[in-house]
Amino acid sequence: MNEEFEQNFKKWALLDAKIRSANADLKTWRSERDAVETKVCEYMKARGSKNIKAGDSVVSLCEETTYQSLTYGYVEKCLGEIIADAEHVKHILNYLKSKREITKTSGLRRTSS
Repeated sequence: MNEEFEQNFKKWALLDAKIRSANADLKTWRSERDAVETKVCEYMKARGSKNIKAGDSVVSLCEETTYQSLTYGYVEKCLGEIIADAEHVKHILNYLKSKREITKTSGLRRTSS
C-alpha cells in the first residue's frame, strides 16, 4: 500500500470518527434544546411576549409554516383528482421522473461490521 494513501486513509478514519461523535452530541443537544424551546414558547405565548434579549442578540417568537413534501405519490394523487385518465397521469409522472437531474459523486462510506 502506498504510504501517502495509508496516511490519508488514517486521517480520513480519524476525522470520520470525530464527526460521528460530534453528530451524536449534536443530536442529544438538539433534543434537549427542542424540549426546552417548547416550554419557552408556551411561556412567551401565555404572556404575549414576542422578543427576548439574549446577550447581544434578540430571540423572537415566530410561527413557521411547514408544507408536505412534494413526493411522486402526492403529485400522482393530485393529478388523479384533476385528470380522469389514469394512463395520462402515469405518463406525466414517468415524464417528470425521466427529466430529473442526476449527479453522481464518489465518496467513502463507513458501515459497521
